[in-house]
Amino acid sequence: MEFQFLGGASEVGSLGLVVRDQGRTLLFDYGMTPTDPPSYPRPAPTHLDAAFLSHAHLDHSGMTPVLTRLPSTRIVATPVTIAVAGLLTRDALKVAKMEGYLPPFDPSDIHALDARFLAVERHGTFRQKGIEVQLTPAGHIPGATMFLYRGAKDVLFTGDLQTIPTHLVRGAEPVHCDVLVMESTYAGREHPDRKETERRFRDKVAETVERGGKVIVPAFAVGRAQEVLMALASSGFEIWLDGMARKVNDIYRAAPEYLADARRFRHAADSIHVVEHSGERRHALREADVIVTTGGMLDGGPVLYYIGERYKDPKSAILLTGFQVDGSNGRQLLDEGTLTIDEVTIRPECEVLKFDFSAHAGHSDLVELVRKTQARKLVPMHGDHRELLAEAISSECEVVMPQNGHRFEV
Repeated sequence: MEFQFLGGASEVGSLGLVVRDQGRTLLFDYGMTPTDPPSYPRPAPTHLDAAFLSHAHLDHSGMTPVLTRLPSTRIVATPVTIAVAGLLTRDALKVAKMEGYLPPFDPSDIHALDARFLAVERHGTFRQKGIEVQLTPAGHIPGATMFLYRGAKDVLFTGDLQTIPTHLVRGAEPVHCDVLVMESTYAGREHPDRKETERRFRDKVAETVERGGKVIVPAFAVGRAQEVLMALASSGFEIWLDGMARKVNDIYRAAPEYLADARRFRHAADSIHVVEHSGERRHALREADVIVTTGGMLDGGPVLYYIGERYKDPKSAILLTGFQVDGSNGRQLLDEGTLTIDEVTIRPECEVLKFDFSAHAGHSDLVELVRKTQARKLVPMHGDHRELLAEAISSECEVVMPQNGHRFEV
């Protein structure tokens, strides 16, 4: 079996893995990195027998529209992933045009993508042309799946994974394999206790509201916004939601089997106010205690309007809940105390704090998952410090550390 990473081997973003086996060519994920400007993986092979999408986040799904230019390539994913990926790829095209980037695909590619997707349910199996790939839940976000390819060797490709249960999803369900191709985003790092993090988050919200301030929670539309809403459910705060997360909520409502607790999710979604159009944002600022809004890294979206209106208020707070990539507005805010809105740099006077609501497994959880799969070979990927994971597990299985573009055999 021959493997080749098109991107995402030793960095987070632009993930794509080609597997060649027994005359077949398969592609697992094909993403982009939504930096400024975006970066992209190497070109996909001109022929694919099948492609597989682990979940909808752009660093895994962002280049899938390009695959529609290949002859008859089907892209296998869960129904939830298919629905959300459609939202995100359309939004990526809109952002590219707004920012003046030349996008790698056009509206016709996205339109064609709908016909190329092939929905397979969680725990289902894809069989076609002698190819057999089993799906098993990855945790992370609703619809996220790991793929077990049964070929000359059994290969488990994880995409992104979370092993602990959260409000939104249950943990990953590992299966036995010969070769484990596993994300390593948090290699060498552990997450703080999740319940304690949520307690501190709710306490800070209450403290801010009690002193007369507004709480602005920038959140990724897919997964993070919903986790925050469920963490605040039944808190008694007046919560407003703005941005793409509104549509994602509708997709999740329609797929209760992909949620850890569909009843609790519906309760959380029903107990908030939704900003239906931009004209309601001023009303939200007046009425809300908490505004949960995109974008999660402060590089665009409604969050910039809300911060622009409240940044001089020392009673208010900006509570970050996600990773802030280098070069993002969110990272600038954490490191320098400033951010840029419409090319103007401001220094918010409101409180700024970050809480770890990560949907990725921490270091020890990654090590434990390797053991549960009983893999004989580990290929760490999609991480900036994957060597730390390799060091922790090398005495128990062989570790292969490829670079982008390098072809290697297992």
